Amino acid sequence: MSEKDKIISLSATGIDTPGLVSKITNRIYELGGNIIDVEENCRRGLFSIFLIIDFSGSEHHMEQVEKALTVLGDETGLKTIFGAYEEAEIRYPARKERHIATILGEDKPGIIAKVSAFFHAYNINIETCKMIARGKFFSMEMGIDTGRILIQPGLSRDKTIEKMKSELKELCRDLNQSVVIQSEDVYRKGKKLVVFDVESTLIQESSIKSFLEKVCDQIRPADTKLSAVDNAGDSVHALIENARLLKGMPIADFEKFSSALELNPGALELIGILKSMGFKIALLSSGFNFFIRKIFEEAGVDYAFSNTLKTDDKGLITGELEEPVITSDKKQEILEFIMRVENLQPDQVIAVGDGSIRSHFIKNVGLSIAFKPDEKSIETDGVLSSDQIINMLYCLGMPKAELDKYLKTTHSQSPTQV
Repeated sequence: MSEKDKIISLSATGIDTPGLVSKITNRIYELGGNIIDVEENCRRGLFSIFLIIDFSGSEHHMEQVEKALTVLGDETGLKTIFGAYEEAEIRYPARKERHIATILGEDKPGIIAKVSAFFHAYNINIETCKMIARGKFFSMEMGIDTGRILIQPGLSRDKTIEKMKSELKELCRDLNQSVVIQSEDVYRKGKKLVVFDVESTLIQESSIKSFLEKVCDQIRPADTKLSAVDNAGDSVHALIENARLLKGMPIADFEKFSSALELNPGALELIGILKSMGFKIALLSSGFNFFIRKIFEEAGVDYAFSNTLKTDDKGLITGELEEPVITSDKKQEILEFIMRVENLQPDQVIAVGDGSIRSHFIKNVGLSIAFKPDEKSIETDGVLSSDQIINMLYCLGMPKAELDKYLKTTHSQSPTQV
């Protein structure tokens, strides 16, 4: 290495032992070097480090520097590789844009290869990759850097990243995988609150239909139908009309039909685990209050908002709803209210819905997850396509072994009646 090569790169790899970083950096300091970039990693007992070092202020000749660093490699058992940098060519790397992508679903060959090829096509660097779950069920967490992403013609940088995320979801859908991709800054921030859109995530859709059918059988005339709780069915007009049709029915008779309501598998276990992890839990429903009463009572959630039917002193439904009437549009206001009470910022909130216009409030949070979305779903950070809503825990970085440990202490409920 010539005397003019005062800025060098040093790579060292080998078996990990205590004190390696200290030995390397102290030897560089003794030689008068200034470390201007460093990246170190240790996985499964293997150590690697990459440094860019400026020796322009050192009194030592570069031959002495190279010899001393080579001896250090012999002393530590590391394989060392040197490279020369021209000072004019040194560029501090652009600010990294790290994201965490979590892929999960039934395992099959080719998942990692196809996802990796997808990122390569966008010039996205995969910095870390680790398995969270292996076996029949597969879950992988990738740390990626979009700092050098290829900007698509006619698109801004932000629009290109959004396009990349959308295409990644399409790829994973073709692979029968769920995927959540989120900014590492947001991923690392401590989340405090999880908000569920109840009808679209916690209660089985088929049981809601069964409930409505049973209620309709009690309404006269017989051909009168309650509006289903869907994109149109939770408007103020639809909810008020539903209440009017129930006028005169004993509230006790009405509530007994709620036995038809069943939770999605793992719903109560999920809430219990989130509570044990320190999360506050909020339930939002544009249905009637007994839709969430059992969840509220059994799981001990912190907030629960739904619609309540007015009754007279004989326990008969008056045909009116108590104010405020909770619709999809109202849910955003409720979420903002909860955040004010808890003194939280949006990036400390996780929201789960079906991704439809009914759960559009989930967009304005730190992590938005669409559970079994339809084709008209809004943009979210991630999609869970399986029936197991508990799999969202993998998106929080929980490995399978830890999840299994939690589940062993949780009472099995599959399915659970509300």
